[in-house]
Amino acid sequence: MKTLSRIFVAASIAIVASRAAAQDARSIAKISDGAADVPAKQTTSFTGDLGFVSASGNTNVTTLTVGDKFVHTNGKWMFTQIATYVTSETNKKQSANQLLAAEREDYALDPRLSLFFGLSYERNTFAGFNSRNDEILGVSWKAIVAPQDSLRVDAGGVLTQENDVDSTSQHYPSGRFAMSYKHQFSKAAYFHQFVEYLANLQTSGAYRFNTESALVAPISAHVGIKVAYAIRFDSRPQPTFGTTDRLLTTGVQISY
Repeated sequence: MKTLSRIFVAASIAIVASRAAAQDARSIAKISDGAADVPAKQTTSFTGDLGFVSASGNTNVTTLTVGDKFVHTNGKWMFTQIATYVTSETNKKQSANQLLAAEREDYALDPRLSLFFGLSYERNTFAGFNSRNDEILGVSWKAIVAPQDSLRVDAGGVLTQENDVDSTSQHYPSGRFAMSYKHQFSKAAYFHQFVEYLANLQTSGAYRFNTESALVAPISAHVGIKVAYAIRFDSRPQPTFGTTDRLLTTGVQISY
């Protein structure tokens, strides 16, 4: 009888231990997948860009560029806000005036896959439109997550409302595909490449293509020099306007 009791007690201890180990394994799996009920740390970051060029003599040119990026994460949610403004005068006559403001919300389904929606407003009379409003919706996938390299791929749709300088307006849906790649040379030095393709689903052959290449070199922990080159292409611009705008900017970047 004593032998049976000892066997029963030993078996009970083994069962309890195996269940506890299984529970621990499930908890570890949840944590590694980002699905455990562990309070997520909130993070906030801000980046500001400022550039200024002034030339006088045979040609008088003044150019000002201002930009910012604000990112806040809270659990599975991530909020991103960006804005850029470019204005330029040549011989006391305005030669450029561009404004872009956008916000985006991402909701993580798992550590690599998320859903997103966002709004953007753009004004560029020198490209033929007084205002362009885009509402975007789609899926984002983190294709590369490495200590020095990251690649994000977006796919989705866009609804566009555009008011042009000739007093006409356009409303159309588009398919959207975008990629954002970043290589980190050090904690504060990096290269960033953004590519975006928007295909007009209403007009055959109409599409927009946007790209920006940026290189940031640090001066201190929070200040750096940024050089960026952007291309904005519209296959069907307004009459008398060109298809391509190119913008090269240099300036100071402040990050926190």
